[in-house]
Amino acid sequence: MTNIELFQPNKYPLSNGIRLIEASAGTGKTFSLSHLVLRLLTEKEYSINEILVVSFTEATASEIKARIIERLILALKIIESINTTVKPHKIDNVLNEWVDLNITSKERALYIASLLLEALERIDNADITTIHGFCSKTLRRESIENGNNLNPSIEKDSNSLINEIVEEYWKKEILEIEISELKGLFKSNFNRKNLIEVLSSLDNDPNNSFKQTFNDLKIEESLSNQLNNYSESLWIKFTTLWEEKGQELEDSFREIAKDLRSQGIKDTKPYSSKPRKNRYELLSNWIEKYKEKKRPSYEDIQNQNLINEYFHPKNIYQLDMKHKIDSCSKEMEPILDIIGDLYDSPGEFVWEHALLWTKRELEKRKSKKGLINYSDLLKLLDPKNQNRNAIKDEVNHNNIYKNLEQRYKVALIDEFQDTDPVQLRLLKKAFGNRSSHLLLMIGDPKQAIYSFRGGSLNTYMKAREACDQIHLMNANYRSTKSLILTLNKLFLDGLIRSNLSTQELNPCSQEDLLELNGIKEPFKVLNLIVTNQKEKAQRIKLDSKSKIEDKIPKVIGSYLLELLSNNPKDLNPSDICILVNRHDQAKNIHSYLSKIRIPSQLLSNENIFTREGAQILQIFINCIVSPHNQQKLALLACSELMQWKKEKLIKSKIDGDFDSLSSKFYELSKLFPTIGLLGCLSNFLEGKSIADLSNRGTLLGDLYQSSQLVDEQIHRQKFNALRASQWLSSKRFQSIEQIPEEYQPNSAISNSSVNIITIHKSKGLQFKIVICPYLWQKPPDRKSHLWKDNQNLLISKKYKWNKKYSSYQDFIRKESLNEAERLAYVAFTRAKKQLIVLWANAAGQEGNPLSGFLFGSESINLKIEDHTKEMMENSFTKRELNVDIQDVKIIETNTTWSQPKSEVKLSLGAIPTHQFENSWGRYSFSKWITHKNDELILKDLSDELNEDHEFKGEIEDISFQEIDHLLVEKDKSIDRSEDQTWSKESPIGEFPKGPIAGTCLHKILERIDFNDIENQLKISTIIEEELNIVNISNSFIKPINILLKRIANIPLGGPLGKFKMKNLNTKSSIKELKFDIPICHEANPINTLELSSIFKEDVQNKYGSDYINKLIDLKINSSGFLTGSIDQVFADNPNHEIAKWWVLDWKSNWIGSSLSKEHRSTCGPSNYSISRMDEEMYHHHYPLQAHIYLLALHRFLNWRLPDYSPQKHLGGYIYVFLRGLPDKEELEEKNFPQRTPGLIVEPAPIERIKKLDLLIKRQQK
Repeated sequence: MTNIELFQPNKYPLSNGIRLIEASAGTGKTFSLSHLVLRLLTEKEYSINEILVVSFTEATASEIKARIIERLILALKIIESINTTVKPHKIDNVLNEWVDLNITSKERALYIASLLLEALERIDNADITTIHGFCSKTLRRESIENGNNLNPSIEKDSNSLINEIVEEYWKKEILEIEISELKGLFKSNFNRKNLIEVLSSLDNDPNNSFKQTFNDLKIEESLSNQLNNYSESLWIKFTTLWEEKGQELEDSFREIAKDLRSQGIKDTKPYSSKPRKNRYELLSNWIEKYKEKKRPSYEDIQNQNLINEYFHPKNIYQLDMKHKIDSCSKEMEPILDIIGDLYDSPGEFVWEHALLWTKRELEKRKSKKGLINYSDLLKLLDPKNQNRNAIKDEVNHNNIYKNLEQRYKVALIDEFQDTDPVQLRLLKKAFGNRSSHLLLMIGDPKQAIYSFRGGSLNTYMKAREACDQIHLMNANYRSTKSLILTLNKLFLDGLIRSNLSTQELNPCSQEDLLELNGIKEPFKVLNLIVTNQKEKAQRIKLDSKSKIEDKIPKVIGSYLLELLSNNPKDLNPSDICILVNRHDQAKNIHSYLSKIRIPSQLLSNENIFTREGAQILQIFINCIVSPHNQQKLALLACSELMQWKKEKLIKSKIDGDFDSLSSKFYELSKLFPTIGLLGCLSNFLEGKSIADLSNRGTLLGDLYQSSQLVDEQIHRQKFNALRASQWLSSKRFQSIEQIPEEYQPNSAISNSSVNIITIHKSKGLQFKIVICPYLWQKPPDRKSHLWKDNQNLLISKKYKWNKKYSSYQDFIRKESLNEAERLAYVAFTRAKKQLIVLWANAAGQEGNPLSGFLFGSESINLKIEDHTKEMMENSFTKRELNVDIQDVKIIETNTTWSQPKSEVKLSLGAIPTHQFENSWGRYSFSKWITHKNDELILKDLSDELNEDHEFKGEIEDISFQEIDHLLVEKDKSIDRSEDQTWSKESPIGEFPKGPIAGTCLHKILERIDFNDIENQLKISTIIEEELNIVNISNSFIKPINILLKRIANIPLGGPLGKFKMKNLNTKSSIKELKFDIPICHEANPINTLELSSIFKEDVQNKYGSDYINKLIDLKINSSGFLTGSIDQVFADNPNHEIAKWWVLDWKSNWIGSSLSKEHRSTCGPSNYSISRMDEEMYHHHYPLQAHIYLLALHRFLNWRLPDYSPQKHLGGYIYVFLRGLPDKEELEEKNFPQRTPGLIVEPAPIERIKKLDLLIKRQQK
C-alpha cells in the first residue's frame, strides 16, 4: 500500500516521482502550493518557466498566480530586512522556518534573491493556467516550432455551429419525411432541441465515443427512403411473428401473473391471470385493418396503447425488476424483441442517422474553419488518439510530448479530484517519468462534485493507487475551533456512500466565536414540522417533496427575520449564505426574502442574456438601429430604463419629449461606430437614472455586462448596429446547456445582502454563517438520451431491456447518490463560524445526503418515515455531538425587516466658496438656442433636425382641429398685405410633421443626385427605402418625387439668379459637412451680449439690428467647442478660383393655415411668403444658425482653398422651406418674380463673419 504521511511545507520531498497531496476543505491548499513553488525556485533552482501549474478554472488559476507572486515578494522583503536596516516584515511560521533553513549566509541570501527576482520578471509568461489553457499553448507552440498550419481559433463551445448544422439537417432530411411518420418521431422525444443537446454533449466531452448500432444505416443516403424501407421490414417481420407467437405471448403473460399471485404477490400490473379483455384478439383486429392497405404510420404505432402499455417488453422488464424475478422464457424473446423494435427502433434509426450525420458535418466544418473547442484540445493531445489518421495529420504526438518533457521539470496539478481519463492520460504521458519529472497532484476526493463536466472520482482513485507517496493536509485555517471539532465528529464515519474516509482536522483558525441570540451551538438543525399530528403517531402520510419545497422559502425567511431582528448589532445580512441545489430554488428564496425586505443577492450560473438587463439592452440597441421607429421608442420609454407611465407617453407626443427622445437616438446612431454600445448606453444614462437603476438589484450591472459582451463582438466581427442587434437577439433566444463563463452574471457578492448560491458554485468560497435548506432531498435521477456500454455511447433502446442496461442505470443512480453526499460535505465546509441545516421528512426521499450525517451511518438504508427527531437526538448523543435542534413550523408572516439605523452622526464637509466653471463643453446651435431666461426648454437636439423642434410642441401628434386653431391664432400676427395668389397646396403639404418626418426628408435629399433627377426608378427606390425606415406610408413616394423635381428645376434667385440645383456639379458640392470649432480656449467664454454685437455690422444685410432684440433672450456663456453639421455647401461655378461658395439648409417646417370653418388645413406656396418665412427665421434663430454655418465654411475654405478671399469666394446662405416651393409652371406664369415662396437666399455678411471669427478664437490678453 502507498505510504501516507502528514504534509509539512518545508520538509515535503521535491525529488522526482508521482505524488499526491490530499487537502481537505479549508486546509490552506493554495497557500501550500505557492510555498512549494517558492521552494522549487530556490532549493531545486528551477526556472519559473520549468514549472507548470494547472488548475480547474481560470479564476482559481489567477488566484494561484497572485498568491505565488505575493509569496515571492514576501520572501524577497524578508531577505532584504535580514541584510539591511529595513524593519522586518511580520511573516507566517512556515516562511520563518524556510528562512532559517535556506538563508544561511549573506551570500546565500543575495543568490536566492536573484533567483526570486528572475522568477518575478518572467512570471507573466509562466504557465499557470487551466488544463485547456495548457493544451492550447502547447498546440500553438507546436505550430510555431514545426511550421505546420495548426493555429486554430479556440471557442469554448460550438453552439452556434451546432445550431447551424442541425438547422441544415432538419431542412435536408427531416422535413422530407411524411407528416404521419414525423408525428410518431416527435412522440419518441426526437426533436430539434434534443438533437442539439445530445450533439453538444458529444462535442464537449472528450471521453465520448458514439457507436453505430444499425449496420444497414448509410448517412450519405436519403433518410426518408431508408426509414420507409426499414419500417416496412419491421412491420412484415412483426406481423409474421405475431401470427406464429401472438397468442402464445398473451398466454405466457397470464401464466406470469398467475405464478406471481401464487407467491402472494398481488401487484402484477399490467398482467392478469384472468383478464377481462382478450388483448391478443384486439391487437390482431388492429393488424387486420392494414392487410389490404399500406402499413400503419409510425404515429399509428406510437398511438397503439396495446403495444405500449401491454405487449412492449419494457412492461415485463419492469415487473421483473420490481419483484427481482426472471419471468420471460427464451421462446418469447424473439416476439418481444420485434415488438420493442417496432415501437422504438424507427425513432432510434432517425436519432442515429441524425447524430452520425451532424457529428461528421460538425467535425468537417470545424476543421475547414480552423475551429476547435476545449474538448477538441484534449482529444488532439490525448495519447490514446496518436495513431488516428485525422489526429496524425495535425499533431505529431512524439514531438509534442518530447518537447513537453524538455520544457517542464515539474507539473503541479490543482483540484485533481475533478480530472477525467483523458487529462490523466495526457499528464502521465508528459510528466509520468519518475526519473526525470515531479508530477504532483493536489486534490480532495470528498470534493469531487463535477461529474456533469466530465470529472471522474474513479479516475482520481486509480491515479491515487499509482502514486509513490500520499501526504495529507490536516490543519484547518477556515473555521472556528468549536465548529471544526463538531465537524470532526459529524464526519467520523467518513462519507459512507462514496466509501471515502475523513481525517480529523486540527483547528488553526484565528476566527472568534460567534455569539448570537437564538444560537446555542456552532451546528444547528432546523427540524421542520409539517403536520399537526403527534410524532409518535404511526405511519403518518408524508407530504411530497414538491409540497415541502414550496414551503422552504417561507421557513427560511421567517427564521432569518427572527435571527437578524434578535441580533441587530452583531449580524449583517452579508454574513449569511444560503446554499441550494438548483437555480430555481435560489430564485424562490430570493423572491420571498425580497417580499419581507431582507436584501439578498443571487450568485448563479444563469445566462446573462436571459436576464431582464439583456432584454432592455435589446430594446435600446433597436432604437439606435431605428431612431425614428415610434413603436420601439415607446417600448424603451415604458421599460425599466426610463419608466414612463402611459399618461407621460401620451403627453410626450404633444409636448415634444417623444421627439427629443427620437433625436437623442438619432445622435447615438451616428456616435455608435466610434463609441460602441457601452458608450451609447453611458451617454444615454444620466446620474439620476444610474442611481435609480443601482437601487433595483442587478439590473444596472447586467446592462453594463451585456453591453461589454456585445461590444466585444462589434470589435471582433466588425458589426454595425443592426448586426449587433441581431447577434444579441440570437444569444437571448439560444438555448445553451453549458453557459460560457463570460456569459454568467458578474454580480459580485453584495456587502449588505444575504448571499444565495448553488453548492457547485460555492466551492472555494467561505461565509460566516451557512444555511443548507435543501439537503433533505434525494438527488434526481440523471436523464440522458444516451447510455454507455464499455465506453461506447448508445442511443438505441433495444439494448435497454437486458442486464447491461439495468447495471448501467444502477451505476448511474449510485453515482448520483454518492455525489450528493460529497455535495453535502462541500456545503458543510463553507461555514467559518456557524452551520445551519434544515431537515424535513418528505415522501420518497430515501437516499438523501443528510441521513447519514444526522441519523448515523446505519440510517441510510432505512425508510424515510423512520427518520424521527428522537432517532436524530440519540445519534448525536451516541457520537457526543452538541447540536442545537430547533423545531420550526411554516408560519406566514406579515412582518418585514428593517435595517438597523446607524448610530454614526452624519455631517457636511467643507462647502466650496468659489464658483465652479461650467462654461466649458461641446456646444451646438441647437444647444445655444435651448437656453432662454434660465429655463432649459429642450435638451441636446440634433443640429440637422432643429427646424421642427421648437414648433413641435404646438403641432406634433395633436388633432388637425387643434393645429388649425393654433394657426388661426398665429395668422392674426401675420402681415396679410403680401400677395396671396400663389397656390395653396404643396405636394408634401400632408406629409407628417415633426423631426422624424423631417429626418426622413433630409435623408432622401442627402442621397439624391439632382443631375440624375430623371432616373425615376432609382429616385423612387431611395424614397421608398427611407419611408420604410420611419414607417411612413409609401403613398408619399409620388408627392416627394414631384417635390424633388421642383427643387432641381427652380431658379434660386437673388444673388444666384437663374442657378438651378440640377446644374450643380457633384465635384463642387459637399453634403453633411461636419465641423468642430474651438471657442475661446485661452480667454473668457463668449456670451450672448458679445455674440449679438456682430449683427450691428453690415447694416445693408438682412437680419441685423432688428434681430438683436430676439437674440438677447438667449443665455449663452460658452467655451470649448462649437460643433454642427451643414446640410450642403456648394460652389456656383465649376471653376473654384472664381466661384462663390454657399451654405444650403433644408427646412421642413409646416406653417400652413385654416381654409374653412370645418378646420380643413392647407399648406403650400401661399403660406410661405417672405414675411411668414422671416417670422420662422426669427422664431427659431435661423439667422444665428446661418452665421455659424458661414463661419464654418469660411474657416474650411481658408484651410482648403488656395488664395482664399471671403469677399471673392464666400457666397452666402440659402434656406429652402420644402413645403413652400411652387412648381415651374406657376413661376413661369408669374414671370419668375424676384422673391420666390419657400426660398431665402442672402449674400454673406462678410464683416459679421470676420467679427464672429475673431470673437470665437480670441486670445487671452
